[in-house]
Amino acid sequence: MAFVLRNIKAPLFRGYATLGAQSTKAPSETRKLEQTLTKFWETVDLAEKDDGYHILLDGKSIKTPLGFQLTVPKNKHTLAYLLAHEWKHLPSLQIKPYLVPLTSLVSRCIDLEQSHTKQDAELLTKVGDKENLKALLLRYLDTDTLLVFSPAKDCDGKLREAQEQTYRPIIKSMEAFFQPYAENGEEVKLTYMDSDIHGLVGNKQPEATVKAVRKWLDTLDFWSLVSLEKATLTAKSFLSGVAILRLNNKQDQIDLTVDDIARAATLETIYQTERWGEVEDTHDVDKVDVLRNLTSASLIVYEH
Repeated sequence: MAFVLRNIKAPLFRGYATLGAQSTKAPSETRKLEQTLTKFWETVDLAEKDDGYHILLDGKSIKTPLGFQLTVPKNKHTLAYLLAHEWKHLPSLQIKPYLVPLTSLVSRCIDLEQSHTKQDAELLTKVGDKENLKALLLRYLDTDTLLVFSPAKDCDGKLREAQEQTYRPIIKSMEAFFQPYAENGEEVKLTYMDSDIHGLVGNKQPEATVKAVRKWLDTLDFWSLVSLEKATLTAKSFLSGVAILRLNNKQDQIDLTVDDIARAATLETIYQTERWGEVEDTHDVDKVDVLRNLTSASLIVYEH
């Protein structure tokens, strides 16, 4: 037997705002759990099997919302232990979506990969097509948070100064990163929007840049694609998502941490709240949420 994660209300494991995903209807035999969202197991164990690591609740394996075995690859044993920790430390009271971010993302990875492997049309309507997902994520590059510079006088000039110091090195690093994927040696340049010059006119990336980035997207496996999806949607920044993947590549020398990426993505909020004050239970919660989501996105591609 196996516990199926679709047994839990859709928002719990679909709450990570996937692009193109649709919710599934929970089976009748799981109605009790669906209605209560309460802890129903006593023990949590981690079992290493031939195909990878399994999370066992009272000796029974967990399955994803679409019914696939929730298996963590053996090269991600740190992630497997953290998943088990996530389940072991859930409170006895009502379960909240933010308490299982890793389970949510791992389920998304497996459901997306298995649905494409099987080429099951019904399943693909629920998780989304990977090519459509790539196209949708690529749109974030035009409106990327790290490519929008505030007016020079905003927040007494402090915000623009911080953006110049933070965004410029990242932009330069990303241009160099994507350059090897360019066709015929065309230069990769990331255009940005300067509010003092461009006003509210939208930003659009050069065709050569878009082609290079799309070529890079085609090299990603499903786990990396889901990590990119989560980080991009969290930060409203495609470059932040790319940075999360790069910092987990041992061959990449990118000089950023998850904290740095979170700060860059929320720089305007940081300076606005510094000037006007923080709204309790809003700005402080959002700050923690961004860091948690980016950390989760990083962990699912961390190999160790």
